[in-house]
Amino acid sequence: MIEIQAKLLRGPVYFVNETLQCLITLRNVSNRSTNINDLLTDESSTNSIQKNGSNQSSDLVERICWANVQIHCFCNVDESQIDPNEIIEEEGPMKLNRFNSMNRGRSNNSNNLFKQKRNSLTNEIYSKNDTSFHESLIRGEKGLIIYSSKPKILFCDLQLESDQSQTFVYNETLPLNLNPSYSSNRVKYCYKLTIGTQRIGSAIYFLKIPIRILTIDGFSLQSIPCIPNGSNDLDEDIDLNESSLSPSSFMFDDESKDSSTILDMALHRIESMVSKRIPHTFNITNSSGKVAKFIIFKTVYRLGEEVIGLFDFSESVVKCIRYSVTLQSEEEITDRFLLKQNNSRKSIAKIQQNNHCHYQEYCLDLSHSPMNITIPYTVTPSFSNSLVTLRWNLHFSFIIHNDPTRTVRSLRMEHETEDGKLSLCQRQLDVQIMTWDLPIKIVATYPAHIAKGFQMASIGTLNI
Repeated sequence: MIEIQAKLLRGPVYFVNETLQCLITLRNVSNRSTNINDLLTDESSTNSIQKNGSNQSSDLVERICWANVQIHCFCNVDESQIDPNEIIEEEGPMKLNRFNSMNRGRSNNSNNLFKQKRNSLTNEIYSKNDTSFHESLIRGEKGLIIYSSKPKILFCDLQLESDQSQTFVYNETLPLNLNPSYSSNRVKYCYKLTIGTQRIGSAIYFLKIPIRILTIDGFSLQSIPCIPNGSNDLDEDIDLNESSLSPSSFMFDDESKDSSTILDMALHRIESMVSKRIPHTFNITNSSGKVAKFIIFKTVYRLGEEVIGLFDFSESVVKCIRYSVTLQSEEEITDRFLLKQNNSRKSIAKIQQNNHCHYQEYCLDLSHSPMNITIPYTVTPSFSNSLVTLRWNLHFSFIIHNDPTRTVRSLRMEHETEDGKLSLCQRQLDVQIMTWDLPIKIVATYPAHIAKGFQMASIGTLNI
């Protein structure tokens, strides 16, 4: 029996343009199983085992035909809303051939382009009749392969004696134009490192390790709409970041590559984006007057960071009873990828919003109220491609009183007690709900922190 162990040297999370390194070790563990059988054998059969010792030692030599390594990106979409044929045309003829090979041999009744279930197991076994690495790879996977690295053959005809091991190093530089790992109800991008191997007269075995890809400049701050009622400081901050976020600035010369790694430069760029703190002040008003003043120190955050803001109700005309803040993602699908619903009464929504974390506070008696929301490590930073655009907002909801002439004291009922006055709010109030969205930008952070957030493993093992 051969034990295959793959270890990602820097963990399962990588930036684009980084070099992924994986140690792949093959070990002949047949001697371990033989020792277990020896313990279970009674004394009467000991002599016969010793006579056949020479034959067994020759049988313990394991032989593997080949081993191949590739990185694949699987794209899965909701076919009830998105046309997968547009994705095939977008990817070009090479991806179309891969798609045709993926559907070869399926029944004619299967019209679902992404019907196959994605396998979350770390290893898979296929039929002995399979001779194509790609044909076997796509079985059991859900989605279309939109990216595959060049296949690298580790070895051909490898022989290992008992307890002998052989280690190979796999290096692959990730392209700059990769999509980030992303998962929603309509679009998913999933990356896997796949190690395929086969023995003589045996099936093809696969060891698959999920990896996560991050981008730095996957979304332009220029496309974020400005807040008309906000301060001009927000526009100035966008202009300052815009020059540092241009795609050309990510191309490094040879001298910079020698002095530091791609990871160091990526983290330095992220640090420069999130370190700028310029207070932004927003006056929140309605037709009756001022509701509150909101102060936030920046609009660019990285994963795991706290969004901290301050509400000032000291100069409010309209009384706010309660406010809530929600971290909200906004997913926009490009028009040409949406299915045309001519006969349907319900049109497909171009933009879909999802809530991730929530904060609320009762503020009727407060002059100032701080708020904070922690961005989860498990969300995807802002990005944009030809299919989907992901933006992030802080969604504010205010429950305000309809009568601005009434003071806070008039909204309260006071009772004399032994300890003093007890102030209670009325059971029924005439209120209305007011909402407001503040666009923010979310960028990546340290890959090790993201790996812990997802609890992703960097080591995979397969026995064949």
